[in-house]
Amino acid sequence: MTTQTASTNLIGKETTQTNWLQRLGRFLLFLFCEAAIFIFGSYYFDVFPTNKNLAFNLAVSAVFLIATLWFRYDKRLNRHWQIPLVFFAASIAYPFSAIFDGWIRGVLDWFSVTTETSKGLAIEKVCEMLLKTVPILVLVKLSGADFGSVFLKRGNLKLGLGIGALVFVFLATASFMFAAQRFTSIDTLVAAVLWGLVFSIVNSFMEELWLRGIFLKRFAPLLGVNASIWVTSITFAIMHGFAFYFEPFALAFFTINTLALGLACGYLMVKSDNIWGAVVIHAASDFFLFLAVLASA
Repeated sequence: MTTQTASTNLIGKETTQTNWLQRLGRFLLFLFCEAAIFIFGSYYFDVFPTNKNLAFNLAVSAVFLIATLWFRYDKRLNRHWQIPLVFFAASIAYPFSAIFDGWIRGVLDWFSVTTETSKGLAIEKVCEMLLKTVPILVLVKLSGADFGSVFLKRGNLKLGLGIGALVFVFLATASFMFAAQRFTSIDTLVAAVLWGLVFSIVNSFMEELWLRGIFLKRFAPLLGVNASIWVTSITFAIMHGFAFYFEPFALAFFTINTLALGLACGYLMVKSDNIWGAVVIHAASDFFLFLAVLASA
């Protein structure tokens, strides 16, 4: 081997190692940013001092807004400015929900329902979905991007909905086999099924857009497709790992379950280039849990 060849090989190895370390650093940075929003800033559980803390949520949103403006007007960083933008878009979801909580209560009162019923849970979820997704969609359009950048497009609809429908049929029938017989009356079961479908579809659309759809195409140029799916799936799994509707011993299994769901939805979203198949798979999982939790109540 000549000296020149050895030198070239050494430079190649150093470049590869540098690229790997850069990607790892970005992966950890993006994971930390998502954790600040979805885990430490969560309103779904009360584990950390920052949970259900509006001041913390607003501070996180302010940091991402400043980062967005910095990246937008810095010539060196301008090509990546939509990364802090989608973090900002995701971060304002909890403050919006907290600020407009009274509106949600008003809607429930107007329908004369409470969250103790399947109808009330579904209506509350519709309100929550609107508060979380509408600001995201507005910011996407204001940024100059189209909805296809967050997978709201046709894509390979046959692939996405085909796989999604198979999973939905499998889990929906499993729900009836194990949960339906535990309901006390046919009316209660019918209500749980109808409102469970509304709850599941609305929640799955909200979470697939909010936790996955807005990030994957922004992350991919810096992380690669696989790492982008993993970082969003890890956040998705940890966020659900604090679910209040399971006994503590079951949470580890639920975390693994949601990690697998996140990976499946992420890969299907990328392969089909649309959100719809992932929404159907996610809805199937939510529908199964919705019936199971109500049947156990």
